[in-house]
Amino acid sequence: MTIALDGYRNQVWALVDAKSFYCSCEQLFAPKLANKPVVVLSNNDGCCVAMTPEAKALGIKRGAPWFKIAHEAKRLGVHVRSSNYTLYADMSRRFIEELSQFSPHVEQYSIDEAFIRLDGFKLNELTEYGREMKATIERNIGLPVRVGIGATPTLAKLGNQAAKLYEQKVKGVIQIDSDHKRRWLLERTDVQSLWGVGAKTATRLQTTGISSALQLADSDPSDIKRLWNVGLARTVLELQGIACIDPGDIDDVKKQILSSRSFGVGISNFDDLKAALAFHCQRAGEKLRRQGSQANVVGVFLRTNRHKNMPQHNRSCAMPLVCPSQDTYKFLDSALHQLAQIYRSGYEYQKVGVILDELSDAGNDAFQLDMFDTSALVESKRRDLMSISDTINTRYKNGLKPASVMSSTNWHMRQAFRSNRWTTRLDELQHAKC
Repeated sequence: MTIALDGYRNQVWALVDAKSFYCSCEQLFAPKLANKPVVVLSNNDGCCVAMTPEAKALGIKRGAPWFKIAHEAKRLGVHVRSSNYTLYADMSRRFIEELSQFSPHVEQYSIDEAFIRLDGFKLNELTEYGREMKATIERNIGLPVRVGIGATPTLAKLGNQAAKLYEQKVKGVIQIDSDHKRRWLLERTDVQSLWGVGAKTATRLQTTGISSALQLADSDPSDIKRLWNVGLARTVLELQGIACIDPGDIDDVKKQILSSRSFGVGISNFDDLKAALAFHCQRAGEKLRRQGSQANVVGVFLRTNRHKNMPQHNRSCAMPLVCPSQDTYKFLDSALHQLAQIYRSGYEYQKVGVILDELSDAGNDAFQLDMFDTSALVESKRRDLMSISDTINTRYKNGLKPASVMSSTNWHMRQAFRSNRWTTRLDELQHAKC
């Protein structure tokens, strides 16, 4: 492990994650659910994707189909909620804003967790600082969190996992501040539980006699690099206390962007399918622009429900654009044209989606244009328009959308148990009686 001079270390990382995030968001606006068994369901109220500890204690498993356990769960007093993504996204934003008070370097890793840098603090002050973060977030936005602190992102992740496991004893905060504590935790951690070690790699490591995280940490990084790969060698160095992975350096630029979701009920009407496809074109376009890419191919797929005993019709197609674009409305024109080609009346469709493919970097000012487009000014203005649209939709939650999206609401997913979108919709605010 790296040696700290005068009680300091060049790099210190913390991983902060919200406890049972979806369920905590639901409990925050419904205090009657506190300390009660609560489950949150996936799209179209399909499977259990989040559970409180009380629900887990009743034997409810992640991924369990709700229709199979609904009767028994209700008999046991389990409270159920549909996924409320609008609420969860807004609470995630507030969570990151709170963390930004404690460090100028915050790397959001997922909707409910983030890495932050805590360089410059004395090591013996960091546990108390972690407790202050935890208390501030719970006080200001009502989310319970756990904090893991270490010399590297991987050790911070390990500390966070230990804070979950020994939550009552450590009060949700663990700092790996000594070699003894590091080795103690590593010895009790399966190699397959390590951040950055996939299931296939873990299985192969176990066949070579490396089953615990400590055994991996005690390996020679040079041998691991030669026999395995540079990524696993970096994990070994991180476990030894040498920081060489920055979460912000992880390449999250997608090579293909897909937007799709199953319908709450089967859809046969062409106009309903058009509305759903327009919605997904808008979402895919926003994702594309967010990562600074442009697409050269637009694909569309249409599917019936293969699990039902009914006529089946599954089709897909793709068309290249005249030139690469970031324009939602160009994607929409192409997608609707393709939908008209693959749609067949008389079928009950379960899903429609759009795929943007052959992505390239859109970060330069040189646009490849259609021969009928007389100047780069047109494309430049279209990109400015998309940027303005994205800004408005971020601030006002989809304030601008293609007209065809609003032509029908029959395609929306089933959310029979959705709570109100308390933080983003004026018409769904809590009512206080005085």
